[in-house]
Amino acid sequence: MLASCVVRWWLALTVAFSAVTVLAGPNELYDPPALFLTWKRDPARTMIIHWQTVGEARAEAYYRASGAGDWIKVQGESHPFPKSKRTIHTVELTGLTPRSDYEFCFLPGEKTFRFRTLPATLVSPVRFVNGGDAYHERNWMDTMNRLAGKFDPAFVVIGGDLAYSCGGKSPERMERWDDYFDSWKTNARASDGRLVPLLVTIGNHEVVGSWDQSPTNAQGFYALFPLPGERGYACLDFGNYLSLFLLDSSITHPIEGAQTDWLRHELAKRRTMPHIIPVYHIPAYPSIRSDATGQSSEHTQMIRRSWCPLFEEAGVTVAFEHHDHSNKRTYPIRDGKIDPTGIVYLGDGAWGVRLRQPDKTKPRWYIARSDGIRHLYVVTLYPESCHVLAVNDHGEVFDEVYRRLPVSAAAN
Repeated sequence: MLASCVVRWWLALTVAFSAVTVLAGPNELYDPPALFLTWKRDPARTMIIHWQTVGEARAEAYYRASGAGDWIKVQGESHPFPKSKRTIHTVELTGLTPRSDYEFCFLPGEKTFRFRTLPATLVSPVRFVNGGDAYHERNWMDTMNRLAGKFDPAFVVIGGDLAYSCGGKSPERMERWDDYFDSWKTNARASDGRLVPLLVTIGNHEVVGSWDQSPTNAQGFYALFPLPGERGYACLDFGNYLSLFLLDSSITHPIEGAQTDWLRHELAKRRTMPHIIPVYHIPAYPSIRSDATGQSSEHTQMIRRSWCPLFEEAGVTVAFEHHDHSNKRTYPIRDGKIDPTGIVYLGDGAWGVRLRQPDKTKPRWYIARSDGIRHLYVVTLYPESCHVLAVNDHGEVFDEVYRRLPVSAAAN
């Protein structure tokens, strides 16, 4: 298929030449120990700058369109990072121009950083990267963060289990966030050096006790990320072409009840949105853990019962799941059966963690392929389709999914 060939060619060139990375200029003075970009609304016209300092500092930054003259000063807000000596600072930039390059600094004359806003319409393909379960070993995480940046994604979304801080149940665990953000700032750069925005969902290793806990047992996670916020779940709309649902698979908020009611309501509001993509941690169709016994299976069955029918009704074509430390692609599934009009569930969270191998002697009816492979997904959105490449930690494409949108969605 033409789209697939073009994307494969483009990705091959990107990886080949991305070793030549353009970073900031010679005035590299102030460089905070943790820095990332994210959103809580309109990725075409806003950007949140998040950074950390050891001790207190002013929450202010300066920005301008790339190549412009005067810097614009913006005040933000600060709050302590729980169980840490660090302070978190955030500044939200608003009124930005879609599909444009900007630069910012923390004091004029010092080190500058760059980013790009998203388009408001799908005038050209939009590419992002997905993965999950990020940090067992630092070198694995570094490798995958660098690889993600090489594909020039508009953003990256990690589906839980980022730093394995376990809610900061010990100081050593909380310090894993320091490594996580150092790796992200250093390695997750586009080929021209600009920062890649980060979106997340919560995983069980973000909380003390791992399962069915309140947000108070995941203070570090909720202090760090504006989305999904302490409600635990949110939807971020990208112009008129993508609704990204960041869900809590019963980590700090129950699947059934208020979250499912909210999901039903929000999906109904977006019937004309071409691309609707859910991202969450515990899989509805696991590749390793049992879907019939054990604690994870309870969440699996609840997702199948409460969420999957809503996804199907809304015209979802792919969903991203994590948690099992393997790779998987399901057959298209609808109404609990293989159906070419159904949803392909991709996963299962193997960004920078020790791998698990599926038991090939016990095949599962819904699994099209599954292997213990450290990987990420490169997702490209077109007006009428969604194209996904599975890429291993050597930068090699080993699987591919091409999904056409339902006729009604593509027409919008």
